[in-house]
Amino acid sequence: MSLNTICLVLGGARRGEFETLSEMGVKLGLILDSNSPGGTPVDHQFALIKKFDFQQSAADLLALIDKISESWRVEAVLNTREAYVSHHSAATRHLGLPSISESALRCVTNKTAMHNAFVEHIGKHSTALFARAKSIEELPEIVSEIGFPLILKPTNLAASLFVQKCDTFDDLLTGFSSMQDSLRAHYEKLGIAESAAPEVQIEEFLSGSLHSQDLIVTEHGEIYPTPIVDVITGKDLGLNDFHHFYRGCPSKLERREHEVAYELAVAGVRALGLKSCIAHVEFIYTENGPKLLEIAARPGAHRNYLLEMTHGISLNVQYYNNQKRQAIDCSIKDEKNFAILTPFPRVKRQFLGLKDVETFKSLPSYRSHEFRVKGGDLIGPAREGHYSCFVLELMADSHEVLWADIETVKEMGDCFL
Repeated sequence: MSLNTICLVLGGARRGEFETLSEMGVKLGLILDSNSPGGTPVDHQFALIKKFDFQQSAADLLALIDKISESWRVEAVLNTREAYVSHHSAATRHLGLPSISESALRCVTNKTAMHNAFVEHIGKHSTALFARAKSIEELPEIVSEIGFPLILKPTNLAASLFVQKCDTFDDLLTGFSSMQDSLRAHYEKLGIAESAAPEVQIEEFLSGSLHSQDLIVTEHGEIYPTPIVDVITGKDLGLNDFHHFYRGCPSKLERREHEVAYELAVAGVRALGLKSCIAHVEFIYTENGPKLLEIAARPGAHRNYLLEMTHGISLNVQYYNNQKRQAIDCSIKDEKNFAILTPFPRVKRQFLGLKDVETFKSLPSYRSHEFRVKGGDLIGPAREGHYSCFVLELMADSHEVLWADIETVKEMGDCFL
């Protein structure tokens, strides 16, 4: 008896990520992270939902997939979250689907290995000066090589968790110790054993505008670009926090800037040896041109919805096509002004709602909003390990109207009660 086919999604799903695939008739199955609150849109489209503790090993996930395979033929496995990249690699390899190599996996799950690859294959000019540190004793030598200001980052986390800027040596000493303590607690919560002396990456602070580009890379190394997305971070709002406040299209970069950035993105993907994935490339456009920040082996947050709304490109449909070894189509079909805003609270607190939700609803470009937390949940800055808790969508016919509304939200400051 032939089995019905299913495309598995790892971890969780946001609204706007997989609806188009479902509308195409693709049966979707969600392996929901039992440690993650929420995890599915209210009107989800999954034919199958199985809970799994992603703190367990990849071998445990493969056992669950084998069990699912008794009733379904798994034709693709999609992952849109950084936390599940290693599990996704194991799952696709297990099923004989296109998968990234072990060496590429090591690079995308460790920022120091990643930056070493950038320097080795492209050159020092391609990224910021950087060093890895495990102890305070290493800091003076690093400072003498890089200088201030500096950025502190965990070597293997995403979503700007715990990232902070240091302008002085006192900032660095305080920030480094605080980050190590926070990482120990975070890793312990995730069930990661090697947390005795968490590694921190220290980078040169680069001034410029932040952007990203998602590239579909086939198992043969062919690269299909999607449009560049512009980003505004907490740093751009004057905060010592690097949460992503704004993601939007179309990009403000000029055509030649697009071309130069894409050339660097491709070089970065090849430096890491990435194939059989969506490569999410983040870069800073400085006065001296673009510099690579990092590359992930999964789609960027909100990117499917953002690219569908602005350019008519369903990134996850192409992700599915790549897993199926089918033709890729990233052609631009539209150009609209759309933004996703994720304001963060300035300090840690319990979630009690917004100060004035009607202000958001009255914006000319207001489209919708949603909360990712419940009343009483703990919320706070990304610097202190918190994820976004509020999402606001804006859309306008006029670029000027959209940006006037974005400025209004920026001026509201901390909008949480």
